[in-house]
Amino acid sequence: MMRPMLLLCALLLCAAAPLGTGDVRVVPGSRQAATAWILPIHGPIDTVTLASIKRRLRQAKDAGIDAVVLELDTPGGDLEATLRILQAIRTDAPTNTIAWIRPFAYSAGVIIALGTREIVTAPGARLGDAAPVSPLGPLPAAERAKLESPLLAEVVDLARRNGYDERLAQAFIAVGAELWLVRENETGEAFFLDESEFLDVFGKAPPRDLLDLSTGGGTDVKGVLAWLGGAMGQDVQEIDGEPMLPPGRARLTSEDASRLTPVGQVVDKSRLLTLTAQQARAWGLSSAEIADEAALAAFLGGATLHRVPETWSEQFARLVMSWPVRIVLIALVIIGFVAEMIAPGTGAFALGGILALLLLIGAPSLAGLSTWWPLIAVFSGLVLIAFELIIAPGSLVAGLAGAVLLLGGLVFAVASPLASGEVQLVHLVQGILLTTGGVLLAAGVLWFLVGPLGLARLAMHRLALQDEAPVQPPAAIGDRTGMHGIALTDMRPAGRVRVGDDVLDAICSGRWIEIGTPVRIVRDGMEVEVEPEE
Repeated sequence: MMRPMLLLCALLLCAAAPLGTGDVRVVPGSRQAATAWILPIHGPIDTVTLASIKRRLRQAKDAGIDAVVLELDTPGGDLEATLRILQAIRTDAPTNTIAWIRPFAYSAGVIIALGTREIVTAPGARLGDAAPVSPLGPLPAAERAKLESPLLAEVVDLARRNGYDERLAQAFIAVGAELWLVRENETGEAFFLDESEFLDVFGKAPPRDLLDLSTGGGTDVKGVLAWLGGAMGQDVQEIDGEPMLPPGRARLTSEDASRLTPVGQVVDKSRLLTLTAQQARAWGLSSAEIADEAALAAFLGGATLHRVPETWSEQFARLVMSWPVRIVLIALVIIGFVAEMIAPGTGAFALGGILALLLLIGAPSLAGLSTWWPLIAVFSGLVLIAFELIIAPGSLVAGLAGAVLLLGGLVFAVASPLASGEVQLVHLVQGILLTTGGVLLAAGVLWFLVGPLGLARLAMHRLALQDEAPVQPPAAIGDRTGMHGIALTDMRPAGRVRVGDDVLDAICSGRWIEIGTPVRIVRDGMEVEVEPEE
């Protein structure tokens, strides 16, 4: 009795208005909205996307918005951020949450789409190919299985809750999954069978001829039927923590063979499933094809639309958190402070290092992605290194502790912690690699400046007195401890002193020494150490 009613509803709906352009005049009550927010998710999905979506969903919830439309145009992104976005959709998004694929939703994008109550596509849209990958290279089979297992469980649960075909959803993710499309003879409803179920139904091996996925392969009536079949489960529990629902349909058997016709293989072991807008529509994954915001408003029953993009601070944080910018900023921090120690005086080098450090740590904090404790660690490390060089040279303890704090602070500053403050192992590895890259870049720049071009020496000459005497060898070789002289340059801690007729390179012990201060040699050896005379 149910299927004739579904067929009648489908024919009436098709007679009322065409669905090809998204101009839907009959709107189900579950989709009707007076006000809807469009939340764009463009570009790679990362921790900035997570923080932004959580913020915008909370704002929509507080404002009592009827519907939220996630406008997806993404190649994919971070798995952990994706799973947390799904959690935010379950807890903070309104029930009437729609994914608008405009025009691409690959990898993490299609997973987020499956987490919404309904999916619509723009003309020419594509979606799919969601296998987990690692930024560190190809995954071994065992590691891939570990990543796929929880992701497959999540996707199956999403499909069951939102009325999508769970086998089709799994084919977006599972490498080696194979599916065949069959249709019911009377209604044209689509079913997707794996090899085992195909054998059970038809008693023979399935064909190995892949369908041409570049065409739609269906009519509007079949698409409506597929959507109506899924709409029966649209109001299932969306609250996080609910147990996984049972499969959306019973497993087919040989008793169903007479009412089914095999169409062809959808995906084989050599590829992951990727669908066009027409395919997604014909196979019940997409409800309609929506070309623009006017069609979207009509699809929602005349809703008033408001576009709520990312803030400037979130966009700025994403730029600063890109790996090339982070490597350059780390290098600038190191170059700035090392140059200030080599050529003290103006403070320009230290100021540049501080500004780079504030950008490195402060910009992500604008999007709520990190805390300020890495900044404290970095400055503490610099203080300990300065203490080692100026006050207690040769002790090594303060210098080593300072180096550990400095590098550790930089690693955690670029480790992309999630909005909760949690740092995953993969983020820590990325932080180590980025910090290493920044250190190597800084070392290369410093060698280039000090080595072939001698630019560092030119800078030191400009900061020092222009009429100072050239360094001369001592008149006689011997222990000069206790001899008196005068500082020819500022010593912070290195500089030059005149002792008798000799001009010597020296370092100061204790406080820094200003130019013209009388000094006394306290140690004479591989280097000359002086202190101010009282």
